[in-house]
Amino acid sequence: MYITTRSIAGDTFMACGECGHATSMNKLCKTPLQSAADMLKHMATHKASRALVAGERVTPELAAVRSLASKWVSA
Repeated sequence: MYITTRSIAGDTFMACGECGHATSMNKLCKTPLQSAADMLKHMATHKASRALVAGERVTPELAAVRSLASKWVSA
């Protein structure tokens, strides 16, 4: 989730509550669609990293099977 913060200089930022990544409100106002897309990508990255952490551990044998299976599917 993003949090609005203000610096001593008076600049306003939207900061990620999980990692602290900040985006200037000036940038948000100048390019709203691109900034919104960037924020969504950033949030999706956090969600994906949580999903991978909770997933199964991949052994070298399992990785080899998955790579072979992906070659068969894409062919």
